[in-house]
Amino acid sequence: MAGVEESSRPRIAILLALVGVGLILAGLALVIDQFRETLASQPPRSTAAANRQIVQARAIRYVLFLTIVLVGVFSVATLAFLRWSRHFRRWLLRKPPPATPDGDVWAMHRLPEQANAPPDDELPPQDEDEYPESPPT
Repeated sequence: MAGVEESSRPRIAILLALVGVGLILAGLALVIDQFRETLASQPPRSTAAANRQIVQARAIRYVLFLTIVLVGVFSVATLAFLRWSRHFRRWLLRKPPPATPDGDVWAMHRLPEQANAPPDDELPPQDEDEYPESPPT
């Protein structure tokens, strides 16, 4: 809804949904009123015709009830979709995260403790008694 503040949009949508349900209920009331007037103006009929009218009235009431249920489901689904799409739009249009500093990457790297040890050829000689050359077999 262009030109409408973000905070008032849910109120307007709920108001429009309530107006729609109100119009459906008003139509239902008018249909029932019309049906009662036609029944009052007609002479009494046989029970089969009266039963048929009762069945038709129940069918109309059932269809109107399902219409109200469908309007409710449509309203909830529309509200859920709108909330999801707004959230997704914010996610798409978000600012990218700040760049990682990369001025001196090697200075930021720390070697493990063993890497600071001198190479093997610079190690002091070991006593031969401590480490025999081969295990006894």
